[in-house]
Amino acid sequence: MGFFDLVWKVAKGAMDSSSIGSSSLRSAAENSSLNTPSVYELRYQGQLMKVGKVEDGLRKRFCDYYRGKNGGTAYLKYIDETNRDGVFAKWRKCERNQCRALETQMYDAAKARGEELPWSDRR
Repeated sequence: MGFFDLVWKVAKGAMDSSSIGSSSLRSAAENSSLNTPSVYELRYQGQLMKVGKVEDGLRKRFCDYYRGKNGGTAYLKYIDETNRDGVFAKWRKCERNQCRALETQMYDAAKARGEELPWSDRR
């Protein structure tokens, strides 16, 4: 059982498998079905870099990350033109009121496993 599956099993209100996804950051930014509240992981070169949540629409967040400083309001200073095509995202759609709790569980579990999460500045 993977990390994401374990966290979700512990969380309230399990959803069907259509609520889980993964792809390159670019593909996720182009996916119009991602306009929902979600929790997500960002990986670069196989390393978990960030755990996050979005309550208003995952596609916009991924678009902002992919465009970088030139577009959007939620750019991530670590993603730029040199590395953005190597960033991969994994997400799980959830209810808006579950986002914070799921993000916290995922973050804490990753830290407990020894993950550094270098792109998660806020914690």
